[in-house]
Amino acid sequence: MKPFPLFCVYINNRKMKDKGGFCYEKEMVNNHNGVTMVLLCIVVMVFLFTVGKKKPYKNLDAAQIASAKVQLTPPDKTVEIEDISELVGYLNDVVIYNQDNSYTEYVGQGVTFTLIMTDGTQTEITAYNPFLIIDGVGYKTKYEPCQALNSYANELLNSGTANVILEEPPALGLVSDNTYVSALLGAYSWQKKDVDGNSISTTTDSAHPLDCEELLSPPYETPEATATLSFTEEPDTILSVKCWSDEYWGSLLQTAKM
Repeated sequence: MKPFPLFCVYINNRKMKDKGGFCYEKEMVNNHNGVTMVLLCIVVMVFLFTVGKKKPYKNLDAAQIASAKVQLTPPDKTVEIEDISELVGYLNDVVIYNQDNSYTEYVGQGVTFTLIMTDGTQTEITAYNPFLIIDGVGYKTKYEPCQALNSYANELLNSGTANVILEEPPALGLVSDNTYVSALLGAYSWQKKDVDGNSISTTTDSAHPLDCEELLSPPYETPEATATLSFTEEPDTILSVKCWSDEYWGSLLQTAKM
């Protein structure tokens, strides 16, 4: 009689033998299923991560953009972007994931890029790590490309050569002894460009300062002998500064003292 063949599978230096002479290890089956489940979970996670990942401006080209600007808040300043190709390079790298509008619960600096496209449409892109906001819709975003957009905007503002766009006359304040007081905006003539590049002019009138006692009450008395004029955006030149004694309130015929 020929000897019955014996088949053995060794796992963890243990073996089991059944009546037919076949050695098997029950744990082998369980371990195999466990490994299969782990691998399946990894595949599912990679799949979901890949599906949710998107580069919305991967194919954006500089030729598609007619003009661009960026507003930084704070300090609430807008800068014109002249090198469109450089901006597009940063936008090409942006990565977004799932939609998430919880950015309203965060506090920090946001930089909003406004793109005027050659087809006449407009889009706004706000880099607000860890979010990217596209036309008001928030998305979780990859940190590095978003941070690069933020740094790029701040470098433009701090370069000293960028064209700062003033949507309205810069605010003026008075500083004395580390105290800031807002000044009353008087008559002005202002010109700016709309999204199509057309010039828009605005002219306003205002009462003479000596007729604005109610608007300037209570009066601010400077703690020091000197005070400094502080503009949100420094003017090229200051044409003149005039002052009056408070005894001249309502007396427009009084001679101004320089």
